[in-house]
Amino acid sequence: MSLRKKLIILHGAFAVFAVVTASATIYGVQLRLKNAITSFEQLIDQSSTVEQLRLASQRQTLRLRDIVESRSTVNAAYLADRDAFLTRLGETSQFGINRRGGGDWKEVASLTKRLREEYDRCLVFVQNSEFDEANRVFAESIESDLASALNSRLRTIQSSFESARNDSVNLLLSTNNQLLGLAALVAALCGVLVLAGSEVVHRWLIAPITKLHKATAEFAAGDLDYRVQVNSDDELGTLGTSLNEMAASLGRSESRYRSLFENLRDALFICDAEGTILEYHDSDTQVLGANPDEAVGRKILDVWPEWEDSSWDWQAVTTRVIGTGVSLREIDIEWPGRHEERTTVDIMGYPVEYHGSRYAAIVIRDATQRANLRRLGRRSETMEASVNFARGIAHDFKNYLNSAVTTLSLIGPSGNNGKDADRVKTAQLACQEAANFSPRLLSFATADEGTPEPLDLSETTSTILDSLDEPFLSNLEIQKSFDSSVFVRMDRDYLTRVVLNLIRNAKEAMPNGGKLNIETKYAVTSNPLENHPPANHGVLVVSDSGTGMTDEVKSRLFEPLFTTKPRTIEGPRGMGLAVVYAAVRNAGGFVQIVSEVNEGTAIHVYLPPGQGRPMPNHNPTVAES
Repeated sequence: MSLRKKLIILHGAFAVFAVVTASATIYGVQLRLKNAITSFEQLIDQSSTVEQLRLASQRQTLRLRDIVESRSTVNAAYLADRDAFLTRLGETSQFGINRRGGGDWKEVASLTKRLREEYDRCLVFVQNSEFDEANRVFAESIESDLASALNSRLRTIQSSFESARNDSVNLLLSTNNQLLGLAALVAALCGVLVLAGSEVVHRWLIAPITKLHKATAEFAAGDLDYRVQVNSDDELGTLGTSLNEMAASLGRSESRYRSLFENLRDALFICDAEGTILEYHDSDTQVLGANPDEAVGRKILDVWPEWEDSSWDWQAVTTRVIGTGVSLREIDIEWPGRHEERTTVDIMGYPVEYHGSRYAAIVIRDATQRANLRRLGRRSETMEASVNFARGIAHDFKNYLNSAVTTLSLIGPSGNNGKDADRVKTAQLACQEAANFSPRLLSFATADEGTPEPLDLSETTSTILDSLDEPFLSNLEIQKSFDSSVFVRMDRDYLTRVVLNLIRNAKEAMPNGGKLNIETKYAVTSNPLENHPPANHGVLVVSDSGTGMTDEVKSRLFEPLFTTKPRTIEGPRGMGLAVVYAAVRNAGGFVQIVSEVNEGTAIHVYLPPGQGRPMPNHNPTVAES
């Protein structure tokens, strides 16, 4: 029988045992717990119902006393409440009689009937303004007799429920002990099966694998004459036979090594820790420029003295490769040739086992052509990026300056009247926007965090929102949800830019008006771009009911100069959210976007907490990842 079939049978036996045992255990546990818990819950509900009826009875007595003593009229609300109480009391008592029987519930039903009659009798006197008689009926019949008796009877019923509930708790505890015993029995059975299975696995699997491991160790040490003792015809036995055949094949392959080594396209030599060359091969490009006879047996710098001025420390490299077994690689190295010419090469050093000892193999590849192509490619990419970036900047500056030039051209020589002054002011504003565009680019490109300080996020956001012009927010329905004292650490000016840009972007997403929700809170989360544990963050959420975004737009949302809106002379487009991203990133926070097409957009800004005041004593919500 093959090892695979043996293991399948063994695995199947364990699986059947596990399924049967688990099913029986789970069913027994579920049945016992279900019955006990159902009984416990019913007793709690019934006890709670009796308590509510008892309190309602006292409340009805107090309300009737107030009506009688104050000689006031009976309103419809009181009658409805009284009827509801008596109806519920009657239904509950009837339910108790049907389910439990007993004199207590029958007594409650009788008291309910008499109480309804006395209530009606007392209210008739009240409606006829016979308050003295009403007071007598209330005092002698209702308060001192029926209400007191009903309250006493309900207390007795509630006490019986409490006693039954304690019995149910004891049943649960007893069930728990029985379950522990069942679990111990199952664990013991599993232990026995594990021991039996371990012996079988050791005989079928571990012992053969140990033999195979020893054989591979012998082969790795260079003893290709060692052979595995094969005692079975299963998969591991077949593997042992294959290892024996592989050892024989490796012996034959050594004879091919020399021809392969001598036909490599790269230059290669093998040396010891002192730099003495044991094997040598130059490539067809003659990068090394030496013959094997003048290289083998000599030190590296004796063969190539010009390498002493190179940046590659041969002694340190060979010592490290041989000592630690770590491979090293450098690419695009400017390399001195034997005739004062320089070329570009890739150099790699890695450890090799050679005649039972570790040596360093040094491979040198001529990379001159690739380096030239790479330089050309980088130059082309740089030029393309520069042109695109310049085009974006020129586009926005053109809008600003065209606005300024057009406005200034309308100013005639007639004089500086009020209209001309407005035009000059418009031109000045446009020029000012153009002047402010470069700082926006710089703030995105640099990692300047400004002057961070502890700031109250809720207070700052509220102040900015209150300072906005009413026409700007005229068609928006604003909803605010600010936690008190949400402190973050950030530059005050940068935080103001973040809030203003988010509000402005949300408004632009709702040109016909809509809902603007602004929220501040604490949240425990981790930066998805960093491998850090979750930490407390101050969170600003700005959401709108606009058109939302596609996945493509979301992926480019924070790119500078990217915008889905047409560019106009009103101002530079495509930098607002880029500035938000840069400011938050430089402050040590991060931004997350939740948006669907036609479902609106919510931008969550997570900022490091400030130390201005202690953190609030509440459990912060965990943000979505």
